[in-house]
Amino acid sequence: MPFIMCPQSLTDHIDLIDVQGWDFQHTTASLIIRGKETAIIETGHHRCGEQILAALQLRTIPLDTVRFICVTHRHGDHCGGATPLASALIEAQVVGHKYAIATLYEPSRLNRGAQELFGKFAQPIHPLPDSVATWEVDNGDQFELGDDVSVEIIGTPGHTSDHLAYLEDSSRTLYMGDAMGLLGPKNFTVTPTSFPPSFKFDAYKASIEKLQGYDPAVLVFSHFGAVTGSDIPVIFHRALATLDSWKETIEQAWHTEPTKVAVMDAIRDRFLQELEVFPPEARSLFIEVMAKGLAKSLIPNSDELIG
Repeated sequence: MPFIMCPQSLTDHIDLIDVQGWDFQHTTASLIIRGKETAIIETGHHRCGEQILAALQLRTIPLDTVRFICVTHRHGDHCGGATPLASALIEAQVVGHKYAIATLYEPSRLNRGAQELFGKFAQPIHPLPDSVATWEVDNGDQFELGDDVSVEIIGTPGHTSDHLAYLEDSSRTLYMGDAMGLLGPKNFTVTPTSFPPSFKFDAYKASIEKLQGYDPAVLVFSHFGAVTGSDIPVIFHRALATLDSWKETIEQAWHTEPTKVAVMDAIRDRFLQELEVFPPEARSLFIEVMAKGLAKSLIPNSDELIG
């Protein structure tokens, strides 16, 4: 299965770049889409902005042609780079759902929550200056870059309520953010991105099925890489099948022993080896946090027991 894991051109006008989330290779991917003007899809953490600027310069893309800095949702590993990029790309506007834009202007609450969940692995969002132009978008909006290059915005709630995906129409390249999961290139796995507190199981599953209906030719995961051609239906199937397996595992563990420990142990024991992105020392923590998010979404009145 030909996963694309290295920075390269996906089409003649779209480049996949590794922005090195958590300062670790093959963890966070962004896209540069070029027409007469340029768009950046996903910005990574705050420090990832430097990687994106370097990629623009390497490709000799004039900075004043960048018109859109797009984020999929409000989490810091996806929108945190928007602040430094907006300072350097003065002709661009930051594009995202209204909740993501609001978080960029005032990130303190989300930063506190990330610190509580992820400890030393949390990287804060820096506030976006009031002077930066923004565009609040939602499902069905689109923008043009010229030379017959256009991008459609697709509402994909579930991972968060404000989650968006971006589809470049001419190439059918679909950037999914965290809408479908984490791509595991060695074992061909897709791990659900069920981070609390905003994860909603039914909406997440419906968004995967919605994206499947767009029949993309290139499928890009934020974490990390791309899948092309006939392998795309396989990955959609695996994403949905794994989501259901996580659900079954959590419900069985809860039925046997309704405790946080039982749920965390069941998911870690069965699925930790499938988690191939993020720094290795962070993976056990991250899978426990994702198990908590999925359990809280599935099990009514479980907040006090799961935390």
